[in-house]
Amino acid sequence: MTAWEDLAPTRLAIAGDWHGNQFHAVRAIEYAAEQGADVIVHVGDFAYDFKPKFMAAVQRALEDAGLVLGFVPGNHENWTYLDTREQEHGCTAIPLRPNIFYLPRCYRWTWGGVSFLALGGAHSVDRPWRVPGKSWWRRETITQAEADRAIAGGAADVMICHDVPSGVRIPCIESNPLGFPQAEIYAADVHRARLREVVDVVQPRRLFAGHYHCRLTAELDCGSYRTQVDILADDSAPLADNTTLVDI
Repeated sequence: MTAWEDLAPTRLAIAGDWHGNQFHAVRAIEYAAEQGADVIVHVGDFAYDFKPKFMAAVQRALEDAGLVLGFVPGNHENWTYLDTREQEHGCTAIPLRPNIFYLPRCYRWTWGGVSFLALGGAHSVDRPWRVPGKSWWRRETITQAEADRAIAGGAADVMICHDVPSGVRIPCIESNPLGFPQAEIYAADVHRARLREVVDVVQPRRLFAGHYHCRLTAELDCGSYRTQVDILADDSAPLADNTTLVDI
């Protein structure tokens, strides 16, 4: 099995939330292969509870397509499962299956001279309706210590996130159309501000995210740097909105 860092991709498929939907995942993998991708980088809400049936289906589809996938964590992931793996392996690309890698927070790697920083996670605005330890995990958000670690690592060309930093307008969530509690909206805004602290130091050229279930490309123009932000849609959207292609 080739280590994640030793891969030499020339075209990446960046994929949005799959939520453990194996039927969509298989179609998305096939789509990525059809578009000439050689690696899939997933922005989180990948497997949710990591059911063996889902993981096996994704592994088979990746093998059939000749692809490898790495994912950062979303908010809707079983963090007990992920933390156990990170405690065993440390902050590196962790193989969960031969073709599936977990990319923990603050993990960095380089492909073709392009540097990457993984920093997944977000706040669940529907938290009051979720069950701790079963459908919601406290570890879903980036801690200040993790943000500080990412900042200490310095610049990177690309950030792979789940959330979107503050300063990027996301029209689909404006005015809180689904009526989530204001306390949860505030917590989500705090998390976006924490991510922005990292972005202001790392100053990536590109940032990829999901979480908001809409497809959007925007520019974060901070004067001293500019970051193109791509938000990917989820498994309810057309494949072209759930996946974008990037050449290295």
